[in-house]
Amino acid sequence: MRPSVFIPKVVACVVTCCFSSAVASGATITFRVEIPDSTPTGDLIYIAGDFQGWNPGDPAYALTEQPDETWAITLSLPDGSPIQYKFTRGSWETVEKGPNGEEIANRTHTPQGTQTVNQIVATWADIEPSTITGHVESFVFAPFLNGRRCWVYLPPDYFESTTSYPVLYMHDGQNLFDQATSFAGEWQVDEACEMLIGNREIEPIIVVGIENSANRCDEYTPWADSGFGCGGGGDGYLQAIRDVLIPEVNQRYRTQTGHVKTYMAGSSLGGLITVYAGYDYDDVWGRIAGVSPSYWWANQSMLNHAAAASKPRNLSNFYQDMGTAESGLANLRAMRDIAVGQGFVEGDDLLSVEALGHTHNEFYWALRMPNILRFLIDPPPPCLGDWECDGDVDLDDYAYFADCTNGPDLSPTPTISGITQQDCIDAFDFDGGSDLDLTDLADFTAAFAP
Repeated sequence: MRPSVFIPKVVACVVTCCFSSAVASGATITFRVEIPDSTPTGDLIYIAGDFQGWNPGDPAYALTEQPDETWAITLSLPDGSPIQYKFTRGSWETVEKGPNGEEIANRTHTPQGTQTVNQIVATWADIEPSTITGHVESFVFAPFLNGRRCWVYLPPDYFESTTSYPVLYMHDGQNLFDQATSFAGEWQVDEACEMLIGNREIEPIIVVGIENSANRCDEYTPWADSGFGCGGGGDGYLQAIRDVLIPEVNQRYRTQTGHVKTYMAGSSLGGLITVYAGYDYDDVWGRIAGVSPSYWWANQSMLNHAAAASKPRNLSNFYQDMGTAESGLANLRAMRDIAVGQGFVEGDDLLSVEALGHTHNEFYWALRMPNILRFLIDPPPPCLGDWECDGDVDLDDYAYFADCTNGPDLSPTPTISGITQQDCIDAFDFDGGSDLDLTDLADFTAAFAP
């Protein structure tokens, strides 16, 4: 892959010869670049341009990683002479690309005096483009599991509001939001959240995806399994989330705290550690989703552990599932029976799903994600008086209110197709009396014409 504009070799040689030295040439420019999370660890970042012969891997033009995880280089360049350039990882096969993997034009800049130029690389030519929907960012907090990366989905109104949000913690963070960082496909958690929040099916929520590591077998299992030669570090992993990560997330973001608004979900071994957290750490996580959970681990130790326990006092929502094409359905049913025997009620605080034809992989977990979220997360409260939930009580809302009422007793008799009496009550029952009455009329009038 080559840049879109070239200069003759003779000119390139002249430019290179003139500006490869450290002698100041009129302008001092610091290029600072933010690179995508998908960048392979250990790769160097280079700047290549018409000022150095378009060499994509010249060691003299390698950037240096900064403490804030950006990369930077300071160059002496002719003042007032426009330049063209791109960033690479050492070759034209690894040149930067646009957010959808498309070619991008050469970057341009006219050096003047002392400047800092901030840039963002969307993706690289040899790496699958990002599939992130909405706002997903990442951070590394050194005290948490030796600097384990976490990805954070923020709801659509996060930056326009002062609201605090529930938090869902998930494992295998690489696979949750972005095909570019996943090793086996993504769960499309961001797409599911954007859709359900936009449709007002769930309240806005923050999702924290925790990167897995080579220690996954130990961290996601509370017991050792002699057949695999690993396991048993689950409590340490959960305690690190509880004692180190959660306080940091609460510090960085506007979160609702406590088990009532703190949830967990994971698949496979991640599902196993999630269900274990629901039983042994219900003072931290009050709602859980074990997706295709590995209940077989260590001779079904999770089933034995749960059977010996009482119903977790603070666990208000327990979701588990498995595809019918997976092995382990008997274990899923056994866990369901244990939970029911402890007092969980199917269809109320327990949902056990057998997904027809689904196998054990991210594609099917993505298909099930919307229903998982619908069960874990509450719907938003009704927008009282604001039928359209657009933040304004206006004539459109008045038209709906009029269609929802009839006669002096304001009994709901909607005439608009598809609207139920319960819809009317949810939208205009200001006093919480489970009906529409004159008090609601007065409250709506006050909201409409304050």
